[in-house]
Amino acid sequence: MTLILCLKGKDGMVLASDSRGTFGDPRGVTAQNDNMKKLYVVSKYVGVLLAGSGELGAMIMDGIAKKLEDSKIEGVTPIMNFLREHLIKQFEDWFKGFLIRPLPNAPAPSRPTLMVIVGGYEVDNEGKATIQKIYSLNCHNNFAPLLHDYGFGLSGVGQYALYLLNRLYTPESNVENLLALAAYVITETASQDGKVGGPVQMVKISPDKGCVRLSSEEINSIIKSNIDRSEKLKVLFFGEKNV
Repeated sequence: MTLILCLKGKDGMVLASDSRGTFGDPRGVTAQNDNMKKLYVVSKYVGVLLAGSGELGAMIMDGIAKKLEDSKIEGVTPIMNFLREHLIKQFEDWFKGFLIRPLPNAPAPSRPTLMVIVGGYEVDNEGKATIQKIYSLNCHNNFAPLLHDYGFGLSGVGQYALYLLNRLYTPESNVENLLALAAYVITETASQDGKVGGPVQMVKISPDKGCVRLSSEEINSIIKSNIDRSEKLKVLFFGEKNV
């Protein structure tokens, strides 16, 4: 399993994911691989997050990267549509005769799960970033595009993340605060659910610089700062002498 999320802010956007791949039936014994790439920068102003079958997602992104580069498409909606068409074509080719979604006692197998979040800016005729948008695509809905117009999108192990975002997220946040929130949501989920974990991956998008991938050192600094915030919260509740 996994956790991926995209957040809108007043001066930019943040995309983030964990790095854990889970192998085996989650109802029984599983194994983990904490080296899964789930966050891709596909243009100056657009990033893509993947959840589900990690190797299948990697194959999809490997197949589309050169096509996107050659097409010179920019802007979150055109890239989402380009990716959607590619996904539909590949799934029809690879999984012809498979069910779009699992059904009890069905004679045919269902497609492997792949969920995609596409986040970034629209771009005008002069190449300038304009409107922020977040879309998601789900293989079990035949990749019908879903628009997240409430400030964030997430997929994977989402119950803790959704609770935290409903409590803490505000669209007026700046990017630096959103980076802290995104990291917090992922590490807190990982502390409660073993299907999320490994190094956090993060990209910030601004209208002037576009996509910037954070280094592991920068991410670790954010996570450490979040630990300090949590300690301060304990002091507020219990007093300095009791912490």
